[in-house]
Amino acid sequence: MVGNFIFALTIIVCGLLAGRSLRILTEKGKIQSHQNMHKLLQRSTLTALLVVNPLIILGAFWYVQLEDIKLILLPILGGTAILFGGALAIVAAKLLHMKREQTGAMFSSGTFTNLGSFGNLFCYVFLGEASLAFVAMYRLFEDFIYYAIGFPVAQSYGEEHAAEKQRSALSKLVRNPFVILTVTTILVGTLLNLSPLERPAFYAGLNSILVPIFTILLIVPTGFNMKLGAVKGYIKESMIIAAIKYAIVPVAVIMVGYLTGLHVIYDGIVFKTVVILAVMPPGFTSLVPPQLYKLDLDLANSSWLINTVLLIIILPIVFLFM
Repeated sequence: MVGNFIFALTIIVCGLLAGRSLRILTEKGKIQSHQNMHKLLQRSTLTALLVVNPLIILGAFWYVQLEDIKLILLPILGGTAILFGGALAIVAAKLLHMKREQTGAMFSSGTFTNLGSFGNLFCYVFLGEASLAFVAMYRLFEDFIYYAIGFPVAQSYGEEHAAEKQRSALSKLVRNPFVILTVTTILVGTLLNLSPLERPAFYAGLNSILVPIFTILLIVPTGFNMKLGAVKGYIKESMIIAAIKYAIVPVAVIMVGYLTGLHVIYDGIVFKTVVILAVMPPGFTSLVPPQLYKLDLDLANSSWLINTVLLIIILPIVFLFM
């Protein structure tokens, strides 16, 4: 298991460094123009979300036996954790008498979480392939909350006319190919699970390749877009988000998961999946609302970067808990 921990950490560090290196080389004119590189990395993200991730989810749902009624708690816990993080961030901003654009940035950092690239990888290397189905269930309400609640609330702290940039969050949700494909894949995987068809033997080996590839395809663009200079001046705000993401929300979610008996089903894998996903840092998506609605982008960048780095300290604690 120590080897798995080092493997996961290596993928993240190398992915971020690779992305950062690409940015430096691009800025120095050593490789493609910034615009071309941005398009290439955008295709990388789309490939991860629209090709690799559906294959992972399909294999996981085809494999695991979803028989316990308590599994219905997973999407509820996941959705609650997202909303709770955002609410706590707003409360913290109010107590510190922050400006509206700063409050909106705090809300974005508290709400949008990295359950995809980081959460998928850590659950896979710590708990095995069966946990990937539980990850997908935990994330079931994620995009709905982001588009129906996250973006509109962040927008309310931004420009008065920002609505023109996102006229209907719900209509975008309905048309979002990632959401449609994810839900469809879960349904297909569940139907295959219930059918007499056996999952091909090669799928277990395939997911051992797909999960790291999925993470790399998302981490490299993240490293490319890192803004190291934004950290200055926002240490306190970033540490408040750290307290929310790494202490308050995880403790609440883990307690509920334990009290509802998730630790006694599927050999504890479901509960451990919840533990890992509860301590994920702000996702790169947390930087999107500040860009769209002219919130405090430096604060959001600082929070994202500091909390991503802090994950390296948090991971050994999670590892010991596992």
